[in-house]
Amino acid sequence: MSEELTLLAVFAHPDDEAFGCGGTLTKYAAEGVTVHLVTATRGEAGGIAVPGLASFANLPDVREHELRCACETYGIEPPHFLGYVDGHLTVMHQGQAVGRLVRLIRDIRPQVMITFGPDGIYGHYDHIAVHRWATIAYDLAADPDCFPDVSPDGELVCSPHQVAKLYYRAINQEQIDEWDDYGMSTAVMMDGVPFPFVGYPDDAITTVIDVQAMAQNKIEGIRCHRSQIGDENPYVEAPEAVMSRPSFQQETYILARSTVEIPEGVETDLFTGLRATAPHLSRAETE
Repeated sequence: MSEELTLLAVFAHPDDEAFGCGGTLTKYAAEGVTVHLVTATRGEAGGIAVPGLASFANLPDVREHELRCACETYGIEPPHFLGYVDGHLTVMHQGQAVGRLVRLIRDIRPQVMITFGPDGIYGHYDHIAVHRWATIAYDLAADPDCFPDVSPDGELVCSPHQVAKLYYRAINQEQIDEWDDYGMSTAVMMDGVPFPFVGYPDDAITTVIDVQAMAQNKIEGIRCHRSQIGDENPYVEAPEAVMSRPSFQQETYILARSTVEIPEGVETDLFTGLRATAPHLSRAETE
């Protein structure tokens, strides 16, 4: 490719990237794309699945180390942390949070962004907050009147940047049905209540990325998050069986915003329309 391509993923906690995007991040890094990951928190409100691996006093440090391990496994850049407190994203200063993301977008200058959809995968309030921040930042990063960063002499430090494509991580209903067939949980327990994963019909999924060749990196990235997943699970005990599942070998997205022509049918490349010879068109929105 004759131009440098950059991908930016924005999530809430360490391990948010692992299950649904780990293969995608690995695939594009292996192709020579510069891949960045932003995480809003260090996951300090998470549980500790392996006694003795962490304490609540050092859990943020342990989970940061685990995320750095995962990023190395995917072959991407070291993670960026926004520095917010796990479980408190809805009560943070929302404008400041968006401003931090805008400045990162302008500094990293990606063509493609990935984040949560409005469902937050299973309705997690931190996920939904990050969805809103990232979606708004996508728009505002291109606006020179929003969050201007200037030096003492009045020079613009980081110029506005228009991200070409914004994708929402989405799970198709077929994948959730497969989990059920394998006896896997189709909900996440939060405060003693099961929050079910949100599944989309096939015709709502715009983009399917084949990550079969990256399955080993993906499962190793998941296993980096040991304090969260523990040692007694299929990712550790039966990795070959997990990697053979169709749902593990593909990752699915919904194209939410685009400045380039939206192709007919299902995309198989997040950078469709953005390779060197592709003309840029006016913004189209699929929301």
